[in-house]
Amino acid sequence: MATADDISAPPPPPVRLNAHAPLWRLVDALAAAGWGDLRDAPQSVRSYLLALARLADPRTAVVETTDAQAAERAGVSVRTVIRARRWLQHRGVVVMLRRGARQGLRGVPSLLRVTKRVLVALLPAARCAKDARARRRAARPGGAPGRRAPTHPGGPAYPAGRRNPAPPPRPRGRAPADGPRLSRNACAPRPRRPPRTRRAPRRSPPPGRRCVPCRWLPKG
Repeated sequence: MATADDISAPPPPPVRLNAHAPLWRLVDALAAAGWGDLRDAPQSVRSYLLALARLADPRTAVVETTDAQAAERAGVSVRTVIRARRWLQHRGVVVMLRRGARQGLRGVPSLLRVTKRVLVALLPAARCAKDARARRRAARPGGAPGRRAPTHPGGPAYPAGRRNPAPPPRPRGRAPADGPRLSRNACAPRPRRPPRTRRAPRRSPPPGRRCVPCRWLPKG
């Protein structure tokens, strides 16, 4: 009899994604499908929803937290969390059961509930949109956009391991006969500076005469 630890055991039955599935599984499936209608939302909305999925109860989808705690979990500011929560409340994804209040330094957390039925309703459209994007990428000539065939005679012009590689260094000096020809300006030596001319020594005026600047001075 095959056990769960046996390699040749049949795979477990797939979990049906409905309103009875755990909340974190629904949010993870929606993220894997490209978020659907939430794809055009700000990034803070998706980060806040992921934070609620980790903090909430998997079965009831109810979470008791403050905006500051959710902001620490999502990696954004408190004001950004407030805008993201209002965005989700306006579309029915998040429902506030009890509003939090401030009591001293600690305060009372808010009681929120994530609507599973809304997340389940977003999954079919999200999967169809993801398949359409995959078909458009496959129909492009040359594969993924921005990729070019290597044109360097000695191999690829850019290393494949770096995401934003620097351009190849420009050769210096005179190129060999069988190599690529360089421009005349690249091989020509730098012009030398012209020699500095020596200034004539300053001569004093003859006796009885004054220089030009001293003519306007009063005598005596």
